[in-house]
This record gives sequence, structure tokens and C-alpha cells, in this order.
Amino acid sequence: MKNLQSYKWLIIGLLLVVGIWSSVEMLNRPLWGYLPLFAFWSFWNALIIILGWDPLGNIKQRLLFFLPLLSGILLTLAFPPFPLPVIAMLGFVPLLLMIDQRKKHNFSNRDLLFAGYHAFINWNILATFWVANTAFAAGIFAIVVNSLLMLIPWALFLLMKNRMGHFKLALAFIAFWMSFEFLHHRWELTWPWLTLGNSLSGLPFIAQWYEYTGTMGGSLWLLGGNWWLYIILKRRFDGYRLSAKNLFIYRFLPWLMIPVGFSALLYFQEDIPASDTVKVAVIQPNFEPHYEKFTIPYAQQLELMASQIQDALEEGAELVVLPETMIRVGLHEHESDRSIHRLQQVLESYPDAHIIAGLNSHYIFDRETIDPNFLRIHVNAARDTTFWESHNSAGLIDRTGLTDVYFKSKLVPGAEIFPYANLLFFMEGLVDQLGGSTSGVRTQPERSAFKIGTKGFAPVICYESIFGEYHQGYFEAGAGAILIMTNDGWWDNTPGHRQHLYFGTLRAIEYRKEIARSAITGISGFIDQRGRILSPTSYEEKAIVIRDLHLNYHKTFYARNGDILGRFMLLISLGLILLWIVMEVKRKDDRITSL
Repeated sequence: MKNLQSYKWLIIGLLLVVGIWSSVEMLNRPLWGYLPLFAFWSFWNALIIILGWDPLGNIKQRLLFFLPLLSGILLTLAFPPFPLPVIAMLGFVPLLLMIDQRKKHNFSNRDLLFAGYHAFINWNILATFWVANTAFAAGIFAIVVNSLLMLIPWALFLLMKNRMGHFKLALAFIAFWMSFEFLHHRWELTWPWLTLGNSLSGLPFIAQWYEYTGTMGGSLWLLGGNWWLYIILKRRFDGYRLSAKNLFIYRFLPWLMIPVGFSALLYFQEDIPASDTVKVAVIQPNFEPHYEKFTIPYAQQLELMASQIQDALEEGAELVVLPETMIRVGLHEHESDRSIHRLQQVLESYPDAHIIAGLNSHYIFDRETIDPNFLRIHVNAARDTTFWESHNSAGLIDRTGLTDVYFKSKLVPGAEIFPYANLLFFMEGLVDQLGGSTSGVRTQPERSAFKIGTKGFAPVICYESIFGEYHQGYFEAGAGAILIMTNDGWWDNTPGHRQHLYFGTLRAIEYRKEIARSAITGISGFIDQRGRILSPTSYEEKAIVIRDLHLNYHKTFYARNGDILGRFMLLISLGLILLWIVMEVKRKDDRITSL
């Protein structure tokens, strides 16, 4: 036993050494790459062992340590860049099997609750560690808080585990998790990156039915698979081998294969015919955002962009797409803005050409026209006060100037929006320290499309591309294709920028629209209606990619109806919670009566 204890402290020591080494390297390197992964994962698992979940201890301690860790690893392997989405059907099985071992190994409710957190924080660390490359404290906050939020559906399921039969429990397991995902897309603290349905983006061939269900359909499929595999393993462990085999053949395999077969049929159907075709150039200027984008003089960046645009136009491009925040614009300056004037000069010899650019825009108010919604105040050394607002926006530009502007409206919590500012006013100092804004940036209430004659384009800015139902508004406004403008270099060369690219393939499938994608650095290129990535650039590459972009105005079932599965699961969740309350009240009444 003493030898095992010495090995335990050896493991803790090794984990701490890796964590400390990673942290020191982060202090000494300008870009961190995978270092946050090593630091977060090592420190977290060392902490768990110190707190008593000994991987070399008794069977209870080993199960509490390894089974949730296995869940976290399996769920991570289901997400891009790994093309293994079906592994997510195993992700929750170790946790579900733990519940059945409650009596045998004397697991308390607190043990099972914390086991869930251990699984979810490992999943968040392993799959989204790269968030810390944007801002270290913000990365820790995102991982810790998102793991806590994932604990809500797990806690509700645990609450009902011994109160309901298998059918209601299956409903509870699926409905609670899908309700969490549905709501996580729709509040100010949103971070739905790890929506289970997103995992199929790594293998879009099996996600073609998203044109009917969106990502909620993928979540339902994967959660249902988890439940069937859990029941099958439970039956086998209980000695019912024949029953387990029949369930595998007649329940699990059809659940697995029918959506895959349906997806294959959809994949090999003909494309929706194009209503219009535009020759589009996507520009990847390759400015590293932490340093180059803010140290290279803007005038020099503008000239480099103008040169790339000129090259694209000479190659016959009709529309040039520039990345997020690439062009600085003062919207109050109108025709006198120097950036717009420079782009007009480039377009002068191409009267039919247009530019759609990601803008880092602002507006300075006259005192008579101040809008208090997103107001920022600056007092200069002379004590003069400037009232202004900031925007992450996109602009449509032709040789006459800036003709239309779209304001990004799905904002990154902390960095672009202070969630629930009135309620969390005491956190203003922390938000400032994390590099965020307590004032926020201007948004617009409805989506809009950029129109060039009869052609409409959805101007999707970065974070907006992971919200499926949100895109409905672009197509209601007349868009026939999607333009994604992003800056994925914040995350360094890690899975972050690849995950973001792959998630965009799901929007192409849901709406059967082609996508042109322009990143400052990361991966630029095109995506077709089937979710196939075409002509991708490499990371840290200066590039211009030109292809025909086909527009269509067909509306899929999902485009017309949105996340009806999520709404249905939310109703089921509310019904199950109400049923549980009624059962608990009845149980207490029966207890009082018996006394």
C-alpha cells in the first residue's frame, strides 16, 4: 500500500511538473499553441488526485477518477479535427454505468455529481483549450463556467434517476441535455461550441439530414445511441446476454444505420439548381492578430489589401470578400473616410465589381444625436469629451463608396458583450481585466442581406457562423449564399480554427447554400451544398482563392421551421420536471398520512 501511495505522489509530481513547465513556457513565448492544454489538463487532474480520487486507490476511487476521464476523452475524440463523430455515442456511457454502481461501490450523490463535472471539464479542456490563446483568464473562465453549465442537465437527470422507469429516464437524459443545448444558443452567456450535433461536422457525409433537423437532430441521434449502448452493456453485465444481443441488433444498429443510410441518399442527390453565379475571390492576408495586426501600420496593411484586391480583380473576380475587422472605417465620416476612398480607387476601373469587407467600424456622435444603447465616452487631455460607439461589422462597397452596413449581432461573451450587465454589475472590473468590453458593440435586431442587383449574400461574421437557426433571418432577407468573414488566428495553429471551419459545413447542409469563407489567417476557401470544403488555404498563408459561387433561394425544411426538435425537447423537459414535482409532493403526502 505504501508503494502505491508513493506512486500516487509520483503521478501528482509529474502532472505538476508538466503544468508548471507549460505555464513558464507561456510566460516566455509570444504564441502558446498547445501549451494551455498541457497546463490546464495537468493542473486539473493533479488537483483531483490530491482531493482524494486516487487512480491507484481502492476500486471506488479508481472508478471515480477513470470513468469520467474516459467520458471526457471519448467526447473530445468525437469532435474535429478527429473524423470520428460516432464515438460520441460512447461519451456518456461510462457516466451512466457509474450510476448503476451506486450501491455496489457506495457512490454518494455528491460523488456522481462531481464525476459529471470531472468528465465535462476534461472535455472542455481537451476540446477547447485553445480559447486561452485569445486571453488566458478568459479561457479559464470559459472552461470552468461551461463545465458548470453542463452540470445542470446532468444534475436534473440524477435527481430523477430513482424516481422514474427506463422510458421516462431515457426521455429525461435526452431532453435535459438537448434543452440545455437549445437554451445555450439563445442567451447572452452563450457558448454552444460543444453542441453534440456539431461533432458530425468532422464527417459531413453522415450529416446530410441536417437540412431537416439542424444540429439538434445530431444531438438526438448521439444521445439516443448513448442510451441504447448503456442499456445493452447494463443487460450484459447483469447476465442477460441474449437480451443484450437482441437490443444491439434490433435497436441500436437500426438507430445507428438508418440516419447514415438516409444521409447517403441525400448526399448523392443532385444539387439545388443555381439561380445566379458570381465569380468570388476570398482574401487571406495572413496578419497574425496578437502582434502583426496591431503593430504593422494600418496604412501599410491597407495597401497590402488593396494590392491583393487588385490582383483578384485582374483575375476576373466580380466580388472580393475580405476578413473580419480588416478595414477600419469611421461611419460618421461618410465619403471622406480614407479606407473607403482607397477601395473606391481600386474599383474605379471595374465598374461592375464589389467588395464585401469585415469592418472595424465606429461612429462619433454629435451631441444632438447621441444613442445611449452602446455609448462609449472618451475624455482627452484637453478635457474634451467624445461620445462614440464601436462595431464589429461588414460593409458592401462599390466604386461609389460604402453602400450598406451589417452589424454583427451574435457577440462573444466578455470580449464583445458584458452578459446581463445590470444583474452582474459587480463583475465590470473583471470583464475589463479579461480584455472585454462593458459597453459592448452595436448590434441590429434582425438579420439582413447584402444585395448586388438580384443577388443576395448573407454577411456572417465569425462567431455567428456556429448558430444554425440564427441564419434563418439572412435568407428571409433575400440571401442566396453565405459569406463568412472571420479572424481565426487568435487561437494560434490549434484545432480551434479547424473546428470553426468544419462547423460552417453544417450551415451549408442545413440551408443547402454555398459558402465563401475569408479568414485573416486560418483557413479560407469555399464550401458546397453538401458540406464539402473546396480550395482550402493553409494556416499562415497569404492567399487569394477564386471560384464560382452558386446562389439559390430554395428554402429547406430547416430553413422554414428552425430548431423544432429543441423546442419539443424543452417542452418534454418542463413536463418531466413538473411530473417529478407532483411525484415528490405525493410521496411526502403519503409519508405524512402513514404517520
